[in-house]
Amino acid sequence: MACGAVISLLDTQQSRQGHWWLPDAGFPQHLASLLGSPLRASGQPPRSWWELAAVFEPLRPLPASDAPPTTTGATYRYLICLHRRGNRLSCWRRYPQGLGWQRRCGPMPLAHFIHRFNQHLISPP
Repeated sequence: MACGAVISLLDTQQSRQGHWWLPDAGFPQHLASLLGSPLRASGQPPRSWWELAAVFEPLRPLPASDAPPTTTGATYRYLICLHRRGNRLSCWRRYPQGLGWQRRCGPMPLAHFIHRFNQHLISPP
C-alpha cells in the first residue's frame, strides 16, 4: 500500500518554512529512520534548520503553496517545529474510512520520536 507523507519544517524565529514529499514511505518508522541517520553517524539528532534540511535533501521539495494541496494525496503529515528549547514533532494520519486527519503523536521532542519509532537505534537518549 502506498503511504506518502508531507513533511513540514517550521522555524518561527527565522520566519522560514520548508516542505518535502516523502513518497511510499510515510510511516513513522521510515521518517524516524531517515532522521536517525545523523544520530547513528554523529551520536546527535539533527538540531538546526540546516541539519534537518540536509536530511531531507534527497526528497522532493514542495513550495509552501503546494504543501496543503499535496496533503490530499498523503496518508501522513508531519510538522517539525524548531525552538531554542528543543525541536518538536507532531504527526497526523488520514485513515481510508474518511475520518479526516487524526493525531498520531506529538507534539513530542524530536529525539523522542526518533528513538520511539526507529528500530535501528538501540539505546534511548
